[in-house]
Amino acid sequence: MARVKKLPKFVKLLKPEKVVKAKFDVKAFAEVAAKAAAQPNEIGQYKNHIDEGDGITTYFWQSKKLGYGDWRWSVTVYQQDPATEPSLCEVVMVPGEDSLIAPKWIPWAERLADYQALQIELEKQAALDAEEASVETESEELAVADLEEGEEAKH
Repeated sequence: MARVKKLPKFVKLLKPEKVVKAKFDVKAFAEVAAKAAAQPNEIGQYKNHIDEGDGITTYFWQSKKLGYGDWRWSVTVYQQDPATEPSLCEVVMVPGEDSLIAPKWIPWAERLADYQALQIELEKQAALDAEEASVETESEELAVADLEEGEEAKH
């Protein structure tokens, strides 16, 4: 009779996968991540979620952070399938449609070039104004000189 060989303890036998329905509450996982990132009482009501595809979902909560009206906390989570544990991708605050946001950043070199171009235009305009003023002054002086000559001729 053949003898059955025992497997070492570190070898695990593979079991067939079981079909598991939503083993993890991904929304609750995302909410815990948002609360961990925010200060106490900065997370408001749950707004909605967006299924990004390929197991990626983004969840949104209202922000109660002072000075951030209409901003939302956004938590992106990846879950390969309902049986696997979700992975946290990112936790950020994102602006809403009516949020107050900073203007688009312009590099210093571009701002400096705009300033220098404006200064050149202002200098050109000042030179033109000075030239026009000198022409007017000369014509006024000539008119006064002509008047004085005319008055001297009368006397």
